[in-house]
Amino acid sequence: MSGMRVLHVIQSLKGSGAETQITTLLPRLRSREVEVGALSVYGSGLSVEERERLGCPVIDLGRRRRSDYSFPVRLVSEIRRFAPDVVHTHMHVGKYWGRMAAFAARVPVVVHTEHNPCDARRSALERTIDPLLSRRSSCVVTFLEEQREVLARVDGVPRERVVIIPNGIEPWPLPTSVERSAARANLGLREWEFGIVVVGRLEFQKHQALALRAMAALPATQLERARLIFIGAGGDEAGLRALARELALNAFVRFLGRRGDVRELLPGADLMLMTSRFEGMPLALIEAMLSAVPIVTTPWLGARSMVGEGDCGVVTPAAEPQAVASALTWALGDAERRSAIARRARERAAGIYNIHRMVEAHRTLYERLLQAARTSPARVASI
Repeated sequence: MSGMRVLHVIQSLKGSGAETQITTLLPRLRSREVEVGALSVYGSGLSVEERERLGCPVIDLGRRRRSDYSFPVRLVSEIRRFAPDVVHTHMHVGKYWGRMAAFAARVPVVVHTEHNPCDARRSALERTIDPLLSRRSSCVVTFLEEQREVLARVDGVPRERVVIIPNGIEPWPLPTSVERSAARANLGLREWEFGIVVVGRLEFQKHQALALRAMAALPATQLERARLIFIGAGGDEAGLRALARELALNAFVRFLGRRGDVRELLPGADLMLMTSRFEGMPLALIEAMLSAVPIVTTPWLGARSMVGEGDCGVVTPAAEPQAVASALTWALGDAERRSAIARRARERAAGIYNIHRMVEAHRTLYERLLQAARTSPARVASI
């Protein structure tokens, strides 16, 4: 269905999660004859060069503060001006304001991607509104089967209208020994040190304090080798630094801040540790898998499915220090199993979490929903 117009609505296009997926998805959809655009409620954050690379219209709504009460009217107006066949919303602002504006603009198809289907921070009002918006939407996209079941059970979305589309990135060659050595140098790791990287924003969701407490629970002989490296920035950094001092871990912990070269740094790590309370489908995990870096993660909803029921990574039995420390103890002592897990993880990521599969799944979904809406506009299309 060439000429189909699709507008993605999100708070910003500058970021490392959903934002990266959208800026990766849009030009590839355009190459498949889909007319795409992006509407950023708080400003895209993109440079002129980044906009040119994106190659599609970017609408900056320019909301600057909560007291900007006129922005919903502007949002509806901009959606009408773009005249999309499909509005695809993302994250918190898209989930609520984006969908309501798309309904008001009478867009034929409204799709929402639930990037954090188990977000524990939802208010009582949000828990009331979510089912109403989701049932009126053409469909809700998520990443894994367990997440679909939760959306169906908790938000009451008909299961057949929750569509699974895994995140994907462009596969890259296995890092060479030279690249791994350079990455270790950039991480500040000596040959005998065991580098454990924790990638992500330093905030409540990522629960990095658990990584510090797990390090403190390691036997002294293993702690001597271990180096915990945080890559990311956020509001929890001061508290994490204070906790590292309190636990006498300063000699074993490094904070690298926000980095634009995470993909180049990952091959230098011996292990990726993820301590999140909840996730959707983290890109950092896929990047580690493609870099053949073994993974230890807490059991957020979908973690086991993502790493192949433990075949491509280790999922701790609980999100508590001793459980994570036990997994780290295994990782520090079993190089052969680490290598086997990393090899299988790379194969899985290259096959399943592939950008080309993700793009085609979105294009096919839009076509199917739009065809159904045109055939029977009075009802919400089912998949």
